Amino acid sequence: MVQRQRIVIVGGSFGGINAACELRRQLGQQADITLISKESTFTFTPSLPWLVMGWRKPHSLQVPLVKPLKRRGIRFVHDNVDALDPEKYLISAGAGRFPYDMLLLATGAELDYAAVPGLGPETGHTQSIFNVAEAGKAHIALAEVLGRDRGRIVIGAAPGASCIGPAYELVMMIDTVLKRARKRHRFTLTYLTPEPFIGHFGIGGVGNSPRMVQDEFAFRSIEAVANARIVQAEPNRLILADGREYGFDFSLVIPAFLGSAFVRAVSGLANPKGFIPVTPGLASAKYPNIYAAGVAVAIPSPFPTTVPVGVPKTGHMTELMARAAAHNIAAEFRGRPMIDGLSLPSLCIADAGDTAFYMSADPFLPPRNKTIIRRGKWARYLKLLFERYYLARIRYRLPALAFGW
Repeated sequence: MVQRQRIVIVGGSFGGINAACELRRQLGQQADITLISKESTFTFTPSLPWLVMGWRKPHSLQVPLVKPLKRRGIRFVHDNVDALDPEKYLISAGAGRFPYDMLLLATGAELDYAAVPGLGPETGHTQSIFNVAEAGKAHIALAEVLGRDRGRIVIGAAPGASCIGPAYELVMMIDTVLKRARKRHRFTLTYLTPEPFIGHFGIGGVGNSPRMVQDEFAFRSIEAVANARIVQAEPNRLILADGREYGFDFSLVIPAFLGSAFVRAVSGLANPKGFIPVTPGLASAKYPNIYAAGVAVAIPSPFPTTVPVGVPKTGHMTELMARAAAHNIAAEFRGRPMIDGLSLPSLCIADAGDTAFYMSADPFLPPRNKTIIRRGKWARYLKLLFERYYLARIRYRLPALAFGW
């Protein structure tokens, strides 16, 4: 009797779900697949800026994970992972210990608010956007300010931040809402970024994105401050390293990321920030039976910058990485060729409230074979389509769209 392979996946977002489903598709009943997630629901995180604006309700962006995974024959464990022992091939969580033959870490990241004193919505003075609770709290704070006759709004990112896209979306969407209320002229909008220029995105830009974004900000009268190193957040003001101060009535600042605590605790698995160096096949550089996908992967910045800026991983890119990692895990079991999981394309749509930007790059990092960047209302409807189809796909086992979603 052939022994079934034990595969454990940690993470219940874009990476974990897609890896689990792809492994089940490729390996059938040859493997026992367990997915461990600290969240009981999948959240379509690209739409969280809409939640901040009040254009979505939390339940409209979420799918409980138990039933969809059970239908696919995947064991779901709602728990926090406490420890990883790569020598014993063992994951420990509150629910028990989980031995594995192959492990895939799609753990996302923790939010490093402590890197900047006063940052964050819990113990600090700024809002954030990386889960439903944070976005809901930011919505309440923003609605109160937008209800005033005038105000100061500062949106930005801390040094080392990598997922900067939501900040771009929010500052433009706020501009749109204020114009519709015919009181934009009574509000200041400021965008603080560690990027060397706006439209950089941590990857040197995509095609002509720097020029397009700069023109958009100029058209919207949004003050953009590049190379901004935020060193402290105080009630109603942000302080930069060069001494400049920006007062605010509402501020949302994207923090830097850290890898998961249990990953950082394993000697040699991750870099000092907790992200995992991998081979082109997405296997750990030190532990060949541990794979990683998405935010958990360490991708060095291709460009040195005055203020640190991380390399982003979009939901689309995370999904493609997860599928590649799953393919390679299955290939190991079957003795088949592996594929490159790092030279991947990426697609992103940034909403601005009244229009949107469609950006794709192949591969994700330069030099590239192809880039596309377009602006138009049609891109807003395309993002809405992504959201609706993706959530339905998880619920009902619909096929992936041809271009990766």
